[in-house]
Amino acid sequence: MEEKVMLTVNDVMVITGLGRNKVYELMGSGEFHVKKIGNKRLVHKDTLENYLKGEKPKRPRW
Repeated sequence: MEEKVMLTVNDVMVITGLGRNKVYELMGSGEFHVKKIGNKRLVHKDTLENYLKGEKPKRPRW
């Protein structure tokens, strides 16, 4: 089975050990890029890993 690239709220809950409300709060905080498709929120696996390592998100220059 292929590893997921885009993570759902449930995936982030499993990875971080945080509860659903805290994950929604984190995803809505603007600390990192979250893609919203319909009602589903997705975050790229690398983006979440970098955030958890304490790395600042890279901002586009334009």
